[in-house]
Amino acid sequence: MFRNMCVSLVKSGYVVTSEAKGKELRKYFEPLVTKAKQKMTLAVRRDLISELGSNARAEELITRATKQTKRQSGFLRLAKLPVTSSDGAKKVRVEIIE
Repeated sequence: MFRNMCVSLVKSGYVVTSEAKGKELRKYFEPLVTKAKQKMTLAVRRDLISELGSNARAEELITRATKQTKRQSGFLRLAKLPVTSSDGAKKVRVEIIE
């Protein structure tokens, strides 16, 4: 589930999900960005491809991560959205900080 959310996050730049899943997604996605910021070796590139599923998505993450040179952590922003009326779940919009 978090792998699919990471792929959607890399593709579109944001994902709308519940607050609990958004906080857990941060724990899964931020190490990927940190890894993409490292010196790009074949092993790191293959690891990113295996995590994201394709070379194109890994390349897009690498280009987004190179813009984050000043940041050590905190690559995602969780913006709160209105509570859903059907079940009362707290929703957030998880965005990549540019």
